[in-house]
This record gives sequence, C-alpha cells and structure tokens, in this order.
Amino acid sequence: MQDRFHIGQLVRITKPSSGYSDHRTYCIVCLVSQGSDRPVYRIKNTVGAERLVKADEIEPAALTAVP
Repeated sequence: MQDRFHIGQLVRITKPSSGYSDHRTYCIVCLVSQGSDRPVYRIKNTVGAERLVKADEIEPAALTAVP
C-alpha cells in the first residue's frame, strides 16, 4: 500500500465507503486534509463527479490506464 499520492495521479477505489464496487479511473485533484495521520483526497472522474476519499481507500491505477 502506498502512503502518499500526488496531484494528477490516476487512481482506482479499492475500499468504497458506500459499499459498492467502483472500477472507474479517477484523478487526484487536491489534498483536502493533511492534519491527520490519514490524508483525505478529492478525486474526480471524466464526467466530473467528485468524491472525497482516504488514502487507504484508493490504489494507483495501472500505467496503461486513461482517465
């Protein structure tokens, strides 16, 4: 598991908080909270839907992934 992600990185959701599986590719837009030991990121997909996720809910997308 990777502890830090960077803005612009493509990611996939591994542990959705809502319980449903989401296989889309997202792009990290910004770091929302870095005060805690678990940073929160704002991610966006190609249709503009945004989500807030914790670092342990996402993983890097494959190098061949496109947004």
